[in-house]
Amino acid sequence: MSSPLSKPRSAVVIGGSFAGLCIARTLADHVEQVTVLDRDRFPDGPRLRTGIPQARHLHVLITSGQRALDRLFPGLMAELYDRGAVPVAAPTDLLSLSPNGWRERFPATHTLVGASRELLDWTIRQRLSADPRIRFLAAREVVGLLPGDDGASIVGVEFRVRNGGSGTLRCVADLVVDASGRGSRTPDWLAGLGYGRPEETRIDAGLGYASRRYRLAPGVADGWKNIMVMPKPPQISRAGVLYPIENGRWMVTLGGFGAEAPPTDEAGFLEFTRNLRSPLIYEAIRDAEPDGPIHGFRRTANHRRHYETMPRWPEGFLVVGDAACAFNPVYGQGMSVAAQTAVVLRDHLRTHRGRFGRAAQVTVAGCSATAWTIATGTDLRFAAAGAVRPGRRGRLSHWYFDRASDVADRDPYVLRVLTDVQHLVRPPAALAHPRVALRVLRGPTRPPLSAPPVTPLSSRR
Repeated sequence: MSSPLSKPRSAVVIGGSFAGLCIARTLADHVEQVTVLDRDRFPDGPRLRTGIPQARHLHVLITSGQRALDRLFPGLMAELYDRGAVPVAAPTDLLSLSPNGWRERFPATHTLVGASRELLDWTIRQRLSADPRIRFLAAREVVGLLPGDDGASIVGVEFRVRNGGSGTLRCVADLVVDASGRGSRTPDWLAGLGYGRPEETRIDAGLGYASRRYRLAPGVADGWKNIMVMPKPPQISRAGVLYPIENGRWMVTLGGFGAEAPPTDEAGFLEFTRNLRSPLIYEAIRDAEPDGPIHGFRRTANHRRHYETMPRWPEGFLVVGDAACAFNPVYGQGMSVAAQTAVVLRDHLRTHRGRFGRAAQVTVAGCSATAWTIATGTDLRFAAAGAVRPGRRGRLSHWYFDRASDVADRDPYVLRVLTDVQHLVRPPAALAHPRVALRVLRGPTRPPLSAPPVTPLSSRR
């Protein structure tokens, strides 16, 4: 092992998750060898794997995530498009039924990437596998952390080979990163080493998913690339999205809160779709060819482990991604926050001699702060979210956000600022800028659209 002030030579990443892949790329610039341990086996192509059940559902890569990924992996967005991903201009290519009505289709200010999770993971994994500084060890289940002799650091991990005997092995490293996702065992490991447990915050709106992939009939999607039918809380809690992915396929993801969670049988799935606030998605898929089974998903709670506030924290150890802060996936923030975190940590390592400690964990928490505020602020509005209810200030914020969303449906300037906030390229405070606030408080200048804008606004005028 290196001395406290020498350059670290090796790193271990627990989990080949999206966050794990991003942090492995960051670490490779600061150590000689990065080892990624995953309990799953990696497919040899862009295919689903059992260790990522949420990959069967819609994944959205928002602008902040795209920018961060292109910094970590230059040219990645162009490579995804070359492999069949679909650029979706927002809001121009969207048919969006907001809680207040159909949103007008203004000139695009952002571009979404229509791609499956397996294509994104596979493309990144190929980049990393070509780097001699990074190696992947599959079917390895980490079972504990190795404490340093100084009692104040982590110097590696213990793991066992799945289906390969009952013994445990050790992997010694200067830096250890837990990117094992929502099921992370770090709270137990730290408690067992005498560090105690982190405080945890959990806000669960009770959202359930069901998703299926389709091939649409020719001509069905002429004039648009994405349909979003949002809920209208608290009266209507059902929602649905139809979104393009690579190779001419489309993803339908349905959502509902509590007892309104969508079914996973054929007839129930279609009936749920038909009874959304608009039947537009149903009309698009009723004659479509299914491209796989229907999958359900229920682990959608916002869950934050406050490692940054623990009284003691071991040197050389870091927790990232869903293992530290997991968001309700409906807001499409998780991958982008993970990529942004890896970029910020790259800068941290440059100024801290390639070391992790409490300061790095505080940095991770800071990267999640805005996304956490957006996700939990919305989820707290549903009765199933739990006992914590917003106070007067929170209710005022909700009223203002609703008002801003209503105005944004018909005001391109307010929509641009709102979209910037949702894409995590501007802070929520941008919505309170005087120029925005004046438009929001004045209210919409024209009535909402009574029907979906099948062609862009510029074409209808």
